[in-house]
Amino acid sequence: MTAVDAPAPEMAADDWTMPSLGAAEYRRRARHYRFRTVRRAAGFLSPYLIVWGVFLAIPVGWGIFLSFNQGGIVDDRKFVGFENWTRAWGDSELRTAVKNTSIYVVIAIGVVFALAIFLASLLNRYKRGSNFYKVALYFPLLAPPILGAMMWFFMTHFDFGVLNLIERGIFGGDGINFLGDNPNALLTIVAVEVWRGLGFWVLFYLAGLQSVPEELQAAARIDGAGKWRRFRRITVPTLRPLLLFALVIAVIFNFQLFDSVQVLTDGGPRLGTATVVWFIHKRLFKFQDTGLAYASSIGLLVVVLILTALSFWLLGKRRQREA
Repeated sequence: MTAVDAPAPEMAADDWTMPSLGAAEYRRRARHYRFRTVRRAAGFLSPYLIVWGVFLAIPVGWGIFLSFNQGGIVDDRKFVGFENWTRAWGDSELRTAVKNTSIYVVIAIGVVFALAIFLASLLNRYKRGSNFYKVALYFPLLAPPILGAMMWFFMTHFDFGVLNLIERGIFGGDGINFLGDNPNALLTIVAVEVWRGLGFWVLFYLAGLQSVPEELQAAARIDGAGKWRRFRRITVPTLRPLLLFALVIAVIFNFQLFDSVQVLTDGGPRLGTATVVWFIHKRLFKFQDTGLAYASSIGLLVVVLILTALSFWLLGKRRQREA
C-alpha cells in the first residue's frame, strides 16, 4: 500500500471500536444490565433460597439465640448468658458422649474405608458378576436407618437374637451379650453402621480406582513393580484428594450418629454408647433442658463447620502444590 492509499487520520474517529455512548449513558446501561442479570439469577435461585432460609438459616439462628436462654419453646424464655455453655463444658455425660462418638468415628471410618478400598479393588480387577455384588453391597443403604437398626436388634438380642440362638445351638455357649456389655455394645453399633455404609464407599472408591490411568499401571508392570508397590506408588497418590474428601465427609456424618444408638441401646449400658446427638435428643425431649441441648447442638455445628472449612483448606493447598 502506498502513502497515497493510506486512510486519512480524520477517518479514525469513525472506527467501530470507538465508544458511541457518553460516560453517563454507559454507566446507566451497565447498571441496567447488572440489575437484569441479578434479577434473573435471583429468580432461578429463589425457590432454593426460600427453602434454605425457612428450614435452615432461621432455625440455626434461632438455635444460636436459644443457646443463651433457658426455655423458650413450651415455656417462657429467660436470658442466662453463657450459663448454658458453661454447663455444657462441665457436663460429665456430654464429655462421655463426645469420647464415645470420637472412638466410634475412628473405628468405624478405619474399618469401613479399609473394607471399601479392598472390595473396590477386587471389583475393579474382576469384572465378571461385579454388577450383582455392587447391588448386594449397596442394598443395605436403601433401607431406612430405623429399619436397619431393628434388623440388627433381632440379630443381636441376648435372649432371642439369631446370632445367639446359633451360638447356643451349634457351639453350646452361653450367648454373647452384644447390646448389654461394654465394649460389645459400641462395637455392635460400629458393625451396624459399617454394614449400612459399606456399599456407598465401595462404589465411591471404585469410581476413583477406575479413574487411575491404565497407562501408568501398565508401565509399572513392565518395570517389574508388584501389586502392593503399584498400589502405594500410583493408586494412593492419584486418589489422595479423593481420600481426603471422603475422610472429612465421613467424619462429619459419623459425628451425627443417632438412629442405631436410639434403637439398639438407648445410650447404654452405663452411657457406653451415648453419642453427642443422642445426648442432645435426651436433654431436649426427655428433660426439656432446652438451654443445654441448644448449646450442645450449636457446639456440634461449630465442629462440623470447622471440619468442612478444614477440608476446603486442605484440598486448596493440595491443588496449589499440584499447580
